[in-house]
Parts: sequence; structure tokens; C-alpha cells
Amino acid sequence: MMDLMMSVIGMHERKLGLTVTPFAGETPASIVSRIAARNWIAPRDLCSDLGLRWPFLCTGYPEQLSYLADVTGLSLAQLDRWNPEKIGIGRYRVGRTRSSTGVFRRTATRVCPTCTEEALTQEGVHGAHQRLEWNVMCLHGCERHKVALVELPRAGTSHETYDIAAQIARHSDVVKKAADAPPIYAPTAFEGYVRTRINYGPQADWLDGLELSQLHGACLSLGATICGMSLANFADVEPELTRQFCDEGLGVLSTGPGSLMACMEGLKSRSGARRPYFSTDLGTFYVWLRSAHGEAEVQPIVDCVHAFAVRNYTMKSKKRVLGRTVPAVKRISFETAREQSGLGVGFLKRQIAHVDNLSEAQSAALTETTPDQLSRAINFWGGLRNLKSAAVALNVRPTQVKGLIEKGILRSTRFGTALRYVFAEDVGRLLSEAAALPELPDVGAFLPLRDHCRNHRIGLVRLITHWQEGKVGGFARSADVTGLQAISVPQDVDVGARDTPIATRDLTPLEAAAYLKIGVGAIRALRDAGYLGHAKRLNADTNHRHSLITGSSIRAFEARFVTLGQLATSAQVAPMHLARQLDREGAPTVTCGGRHVRAYERSQVAEREVFARSIKDGK
Repeated sequence: MMDLMMSVIGMHERKLGLTVTPFAGETPASIVSRIAARNWIAPRDLCSDLGLRWPFLCTGYPEQLSYLADVTGLSLAQLDRWNPEKIGIGRYRVGRTRSSTGVFRRTATRVCPTCTEEALTQEGVHGAHQRLEWNVMCLHGCERHKVALVELPRAGTSHETYDIAAQIARHSDVVKKAADAPPIYAPTAFEGYVRTRINYGPQADWLDGLELSQLHGACLSLGATICGMSLANFADVEPELTRQFCDEGLGVLSTGPGSLMACMEGLKSRSGARRPYFSTDLGTFYVWLRSAHGEAEVQPIVDCVHAFAVRNYTMKSKKRVLGRTVPAVKRISFETAREQSGLGVGFLKRQIAHVDNLSEAQSAALTETTPDQLSRAINFWGGLRNLKSAAVALNVRPTQVKGLIEKGILRSTRFGTALRYVFAEDVGRLLSEAAALPELPDVGAFLPLRDHCRNHRIGLVRLITHWQEGKVGGFARSADVTGLQAISVPQDVDVGARDTPIATRDLTPLEAAAYLKIGVGAIRALRDAGYLGHAKRLNADTNHRHSLITGSSIRAFEARFVTLGQLATSAQVAPMHLARQLDREGAPTVTCGGRHVRAYERSQVAEREVFARSIKDGK
């Protein structure tokens, strides 16, 4: 046993007579292959003679490097630097960085044809060599000669593949053909970044924790997504496209998480989908990240993408994104919003447009909303009443609610339709003020609100408006009546004469009748006979067109005619007495088809001095 150990030690102390000078970045297996070629022996046999184990040397066992340094006189530090040491299952140390078999292939024979031909010319068969970076599959060209690398067919076994001198001798025609007309591959930014990591280690940037396979996958997938490409398999992508995509992705990722966030915002904004979704917008990049999200080195990218997806896309509660739960839903679809609120999607969009001051085009373009935005819209909607429910609450008619709106007692709003909605706050305020009135006393002359308005020929809207403005007071409250009808009004309350419409604008038939002091039927007869003009206008409450008497025709009619009501008001007499007097005087009325309207030409009335006599008779 002792003799055997001494024999092994003696072999390790023996120096080779014929050795080689390593090329920059050359692997230990390549060095042994060249030494074997120079000594005209197989690498396995050479290792056996020197007390080394060829399979272990190819696998990168550190103790084999120490033995190799002893027998060759080479620097152990240099051998170790370019040794692809296995550091885990499918993981290797590549120079001063790390990689997995996704990008680093020890059994791939990839060489620069120009470097190989030059070395063979200078040193002969033992000039064939392989550099460590040539086994990095995301590097497609030689940095020195700027030509494409060529990959040789694999040998029968992996250990035969590691014999680079024999491999090149076997496929010399392939190497020579590639060297004669090599594709030009100028180094890219991504390839320069990878070489820097191999030679000097990870840089002090956001990507320093990624190994080469993760770096390549992130940059390639993101670059493909930016360029609008969908990749089913990275291996199927042409080298030129791969280089372009990796450069695009690295340009975004190397800057930091802010740059990635901005890139994802751009990908989302260019989506043509009616309802965008993060897995679709992020495309190949998200597919890659979903497969790699469990790896510890990728977590900074996962953090960034997860935060972006949660903040910018619709989510359902308890959904998981990249293996993580969503802490709080940030965006929801309108379908979910409809289910939660019970309101239609179109109506919800109009609500959101109102509360967030969005234009009609902006609100129509919305494809999703946020819980806060939905809550604001629902709360706003909860604070509104339609005209009918407001009328029921106030115990008045819907037309009287419209009158209160026009007087400014109640505020209202619309949402792109003819329907008006009253603020529930204003309705509640009116009811509270009515409820705060003192109870109806046992003494005193009071009338219920409706009876007072009827007896005094006062509009309810007008009386409530005067009460709100503080012009009348002394009201009381009946306990057995609801709404505004609970108000009891003192009989002596007088709000003065009713406001007369002014004919400076177009009037409804009812307003025109009040202004000209004749009946609505007479107004329609005058309109049909052509004495009054009319125009179709859009009713803001119903979106239907209705007929208005034009102000210009009213002024033209007044210049020529005067109505019985106007004469009676001027003479301060009852219209029926004045009508009899005019009939006795023979004053002609206006004939409208088969109907006579008690309107008189001013010239006829003036000739008979009706005003003077009527005033005298009235006195």
C-alpha cells in the first residue's frame, strides 16, 4: 500500500516534457486535450499515466486541477479561474459568475473558426482549443474576430466531446469552411455585458443577483415582448433576432426597476384588447417569469412585476399572481363592479365620469375601475333621488319637485340622459326643517299647506320658496301628515301677486296664457290661426320636442291686439262685466276658424274709449 502511494506521489511530482501554453480563457479540459495531442496520446490515457482522472477533470473537480498544475507547471489560479466547476445540480461557476445548463453547455463544442485556423497554422494539431466563454450559448460570436461561432457535432460520448483536439480534427472541413466565409457578428451590448460578468464578476446593478441563464431569459423574453414577438421556445429563435431581443431587454432591465415599470406601462398602453390583462400585455416576458418565479435570484423582478400587475389590472379577491397572493385588489372589471353595485356598466361609467370629472370620451374608454373609484360612485349614487322618489318623500307632485329645482331650493344633476336626480341631502334638509317647526297650536287660524295654496291661489313652489328665503314665517307642523304637507300656514300669510312671465323668450302655451291673460284653449286657437307663431324645442327633462309660442310672435300680437283679460286688469273690473260692455259697444273679437277669441284690435278699442268708460263704471 505504501509503495502504491509513493508511486502516485512520484507521478504527481513528475514534470511533462512536452506541454502547451494556455490560451486566454481556455478550459482545463481543453489544455489536457492539447497536451495529449502534442504527446500523441489519448487524453484518458495521459491522465491515467499522470495519476489524473479524465472524467473528473472534465467535470471540474478542484483536486484534479491541483494535480494538473503540479505535472504541467501551470498556474493553479488560472486553471481554477477558467474551470467550469459544478456548484449544484445543473449549476456551474463560469469564470467569475454563475450559470445553469440553460445557457452554459459543457458538452457543446463551439469554436471560433478564425481563432482555430490561426492556432492550427501556428502550432499544428495541438493548437486546437476551446475557451470557456464559447460554451456560453447566449454568446454567438468571437469578440476578437467578430465572426460567428460554429458548433461541431457531438461525439459518441461526452468524454470524447471534451477532447477538443480530436473533435476539431474530426470536423476540420466544417471549421475550414466556416473560416473561409464566416458570418460577421459584431459584439452587442448584451454580449459585452455577459463577457464582463464572466471576466470580472457581476456588476453593481439591479441584475447582479441573476445567473447567466436567468439574465438571458429575462432579457430575451422582455426584448421579444417589446418587439411584439411571441416565443414558444427560445431555442427556435434565429441568432440575429436573439441578439436584437437581448439588447432590447438589457437596455430596460439594466437601468433598474423604474425602467421596467415604465416599460410595462408602455406595453399596457399599446394593448388593443377591450379589457387588457397583465399576462397578455407582458406576453413572453410573463411566460418566462411565471416559469422562473420560484428562484431566489429572480425575486427582485418578481416584486416589480407583481406590484405592477396588482396596481394596474383587474383582480379577483384571493387570486395569486406569480405564486403570491394579492394583498388588496387594486383594479376590478366593470362586470365585477356591476355585480357588486347592482348598477349597469354604462350608468356606472357616467357616475364615475361625474365624480372624477372625466369627459364623455374618457369615461366611454374605461375598461376597468378601482375599488376606491367604485366606492365614490356608489356613495354618490346613494346620495341621489329620482324625481318620483323625491316627490314621494316630500309628499308633493313630481312637477312641484321640478319647480323647487328651478327655484334653486333643490339641487339636481344629470348623467348623460334626460333624467334629473335630486340630491338626497337637500330633500333631507327640507324635511328636517319642516319637522323642526312647532306643533300646530290649539288656537289660531291655520290651514294645511295644500288648502292654503288652493284658497289663496298661491303655487306651492312659490310659497315654499318664500319660506326658505325667509320672506314668510309663522308656520306650524301637523303631527299626522308627512313631508311638506305636514306644514300648516297661517291664513293671513300673503306672498303678493304672482310673477307674470316676460315675453322676452319663447313661452309654453300655459305661460303664454298667463302672460296674455286668456285661456290655454284661446292660445292654441290663435296659434292654429297664425296669429301666434310656434317653434319645436327639446324638453330637457324628457328629451322629447314640444311646442313653444315664440316671443317675437307674442310681441307682434300685443302690438296689434289686446286681450279681454289685459283690458279688465287695466280697468280693474271683472272680465265678465267688461265683456258685456264690449259686446254692447260692438267691438269685434278675433275669429280663429269657427271660434271667437276675446282679443280686440287696439284701434277698435281706442275709438270706443272703452278704457275710460270701463274705469268710470268700475268706480
